[in-house]
Amino acid sequence: MPPHDVHIYYRATATLDAAAIAAAASILSAEELAQYRRFHAARDARDYAAAHALLRTTLSLHAEREPAAWRFEKTPAGKPMLPAADPSRLSFSLSHSRGLVACAVTRDAAVGVDVECVDRDVDAARIAARFFAASEAAQLERLEGDGRRERFFDLWTLKEALVKALGGDLPTALDRLAFTVAADGHVTLDTSAVDAQRWQFGLFAAGPSHRLAVAVQRSGAVPAQLITRSF
Repeated sequence: MPPHDVHIYYRATATLDAAAIAAAASILSAEELAQYRRFHAARDARDYAAAHALLRTTLSLHAEREPAAWRFEKTPAGKPMLPAADPSRLSFSLSHSRGLVACAVTRDAAVGVDVECVDRDVDAARIAARFFAASEAAQLERLEGDGRRERFFDLWTLKEALVKALGGDLPTALDRLAFTVAADGHVTLDTSAVDAQRWQFGLFAAGPSHRLAVAVQRSGAVPAQLITRSF
């Protein structure tokens, strides 16, 4: 994998049958399998198995290792990661929302991914007043109906992706991360909490009902290639 590439894989889960779910569960670790069996709702168990199987399969596309052979550690914030001594030098992020799972993989760079279902009702004004910067709230106020709801999820997924890339250790409040999404989809970040010039963002429609955002820490002046694939 070239150092500037970020591979983003996502998979719809609503139509997975019992055989597909069993196949996903078959490559989980003992700890993951125990967690999978603790879910009371079948669709939550389905999405958990699909997400972790997708991660293992994706990692194996970029290193010579069987999907079931990957071993993970956790940061103090609970984010899964490969051990520091892992020779692959891969870094990753994992996300799942009802009906869709996603992961992002790169090498030698911090990366975060978040996916959200956009066809649900949210109190965008209330949440924006608590978690969004004033400029983000202004973006929402200029929109109406579906446009406002979709822009809300654009901003929310971008914030979550950056938080994940930072390992859950955000050095500031969310309302000090001011994202702007231009008409052409270009994303910029205005903040004093991190060096915004060192970060690159991508925003994608992962199907008609989900929004996906990725954040990656750039290793140089060359922009990363953000490559999306549906599994």
